[in-house]
Amino acid sequence: GLLESRSSYYWLKTALALATLGASAAIAVLSSVWWVLLLDAAFMGFAFTQIALLAHDIGHRQGYRGRRTNRIARAFFGNVLLGVSHSWWNDKHNQHHATPNHIDLDPDIQFPMIVFSSEQIQSRRKWLHPVIAIQAFVLLFLLPFQAANMRIISWQHLFDPKAEKPWLQAALLFAHFAAYGVLLYFIGWPMALVFALIHQGTFGLYNSSVFASNHKGMPLTHEGQRMDFLREQVLTSRNVSGHPLTDFWYGGLNYQIEHHLFPTMPRCNLRKAQ
Repeated sequence: GLLESRSSYYWLKTALALATLGASAAIAVLSSVWWVLLLDAAFMGFAFTQIALLAHDIGHRQGYRGRRTNRIARAFFGNVLLGVSHSWWNDKHNQHHATPNHIDLDPDIQFPMIVFSSEQIQSRRKWLHPVIAIQAFVLLFLLPFQAANMRIISWQHLFDPKAEKPWLQAALLFAHFAAYGVLLYFIGWPMALVFALIHQGTFGLYNSSVFASNHKGMPLTHEGQRMDFLREQVLTSRNVSGHPLTDFWYGGLNYQIEHHLFPTMPRCNLRKAQ
């Protein structure tokens, strides 16, 4: 029964995530104390990542029953709450699951200033080679920018002919940024700028740190040298040991091996599957 949908669990997680996000927004609007606002900006970054982890599970159809319910939930969590195109993320993530750690085909290891194999260095711009030489130290400072990167790619994706209902997605993205603009208006200049930088940086750092530990440094695959499904999914993935706090922080993705073998399995069952 571990593959069966756990709707009640996900409705509870949804309620808690929305309450957390609502609380962070209420504090931002009602408080005028600078240090409270700074802490709240980081708290909102945490809330956004919890929403992102739910959006990930919804993309895998773990949470809700019915195709229509899942489509609506994907658009709501992705476009409206996060400002990220749900169809872009779903396409990218499905490709990652199909070709994990593939040197050419896995979108999660394609970055202009980071390489995962010496073979990739020659394909990078020469002026980035000094950065690549110290990438182990640079990576941590790049992670906070992932939030901005996802938004830029999301807008670019909407001009792709393969984008799902681009006009509707664009309207939902506008709704997100309009609501965020109203929030910043209530905070007031110049604190609004500091709030946005801390919030988006925390979101990017937390969100990226959850995903970065899952495959980075694990064996790579190449075309013509791919393994069978079981070995490819297991050997390219890393589990992070821990206890219930770790499970919560990672949204269950610390059981990355089990998640890759059974992507539709609800996160609350992954420990049992392990």
